[in-house]
Amino acid sequence: MMFKNLQEFITALENAGELIKIKEFVSPVLEISEITDRICKAEGKALLFENTGTEFPLLINSMGSMKRMCMALGVDNLENIGSDMENLFKQIIAPKESFFDKIKLLPTLNEVASWMPKVSSKKAPCQEVVMKEPDIFKLPVLQCWPKDGGKFITLPLVH
Repeated sequence: MMFKNLQEFITALENAGELIKIKEFVSPVLEISEITDRICKAEGKALLFENTGTEFPLLINSMGSMKRMCMALGVDNLENIGSDMENLFKQIIAPKESFFDKIKLLPTLNEVASWMPKVSSKKAPCQEVVMKEPDIFKLPVLQCWPKDGGKFITLPLVH
């Protein structure tokens, strides 16, 4: 299953019992990192911190298990992705001896085309909230360790 946006993925995580929502205030300075460290080491669920002291919630550990990674990628098994792609490319680059061989390739090409993002001329939900004056300090950026020089934006998909 492909997700239109992060909110759809969060809903899927919640429906699968793979998400813990934390409504109480948790500080992005050391506290969120400490909680996340414990949950990750225990192979726990994804965490959605709803009150970070900013106007933005924070989703973390969303890809922290094979099950959640498979959910995100819309596959049953991560091990099959490489062999599926290899088979797909072999089909595409294999010599085609007849017109019928080329026609048989159309479903495969259609599948590849379906992976591309859909372009819409409509207003996207991400455009509902517009910051007139962008300010990175409004994000719940984490300070992970006591001796860090400050808050750092770490790996993608943290926010």
